[in-house]
Amino acid sequence: MSKIVNIQIECPQCEKQYVAKIFRTLWGDGCNADNFETRLKDSTNVVTCPHCGHSFRLPLSLMYVDVQKGFAVWWEPQPDAGIDADSQSYAAMFGADSYYAKAPRVKDWDEFKQTIRRYYTGELKAKPITKYDLGTLKQVVSKAAPSQEKGGCQGAFVLLMVTAASLIGLTCFGLSYLLT
Repeated sequence: MSKIVNIQIECPQCEKQYVAKIFRTLWGDGCNADNFETRLKDSTNVVTCPHCGHSFRLPLSLMYVDVQKGFAVWWEPQPDAGIDADSQSYAAMFGADSYYAKAPRVKDWDEFKQTIRRYYTGELKAKPITKYDLGTLKQVVSKAAPSQEKGGCQGAFVLLMVTAASLIGLTCFGLSYLLT
């Protein structure tokens, strides 16, 4: 599932601030070499200042993921230590050779799209997820989820578990067994 976040932006032209929604991850499941750009448009993460009309692509990292095809690619226009941390977490949860942990990091937008296309055409291949560490997943969720006093922790954990389960093809019975 794609992840959209709200961020505070200062326009580089007029220096006024505003909030914009951007993608941190974009899922391409069901796409192929001919239609992936219906999800990943050249307007993705391009913002327009409501004060002066200046438009630009935010230089914030974005991961394109296709779980069905088994690959992920980072667009990393500038060095992003968060990708290093994410990759370590993915390696612990899904294995060091998983496509999440080994996702290529591409600086140029057009090269990013070309890399994705190469996965869809079969020129590049990724390893499917073969390892799943529930203990590590629980640790990651407990660090990222709000406390129970604020509510939502169990719901976030269940949602993440369902997502993770779909990644590795667990059945509903298998998921309910893991959660008990």
